[in-house]
Amino acid sequence: MDARELIDGVEDFGPISDINVTPFIDIMLVLLIIFMVTAPLMLGGVRVNLPKSGGDPMPRPENPAIVSMDAQNRVFIDKEELPNLGRHERFQALARESETGEVYVRGDGEVKYARMMELMAELGQAGFARVTLVTDVKAGKATPTADHGAPAADPGAPPAADPVR
Repeated sequence: MDARELIDGVEDFGPISDINVTPFIDIMLVLLIIFMVTAPLMLGGVRVNLPKSGGDPMPRPENPAIVSMDAQNRVFIDKEELPNLGRHERFQALARESETGEVYVRGDGEVKYARMMELMAELGQAGFARVTLVTDVKAGKATPTADHGAPAADPGAPPAADPVR
């Protein structure tokens, strides 16, 4: 049996007209995993140890304004540190850009109450209609607290917060 007889036994060696979608699906799954892992890291801003609170998480807005204060009393918008000079003007600009007039404040548990209240007053004077404090979930079952706290499900996620009116 020679090569010609083997080839005659096969019906067609023409091009295949079907599209192989397996590589496309593989790439899409890899991209999905990458976005799922990196998305929470982009939202948290600067790292602070949030105080613990009980309650149910609040719904998360689309594009929240996030202001953070770390244990050294440094103030940040997302991950950008704000110097004391010109901070009020920057808060005013942030308030004008805000769609809802709401700001989420993330404060480290080591920050003194007086410093946090000063920051919240400064944000209110800058034009924010609502200042919301962000807390973390206590270990164990979350139950509502007397101050109606609603902790974030993820420590880096700003919007599950404790509203201050």
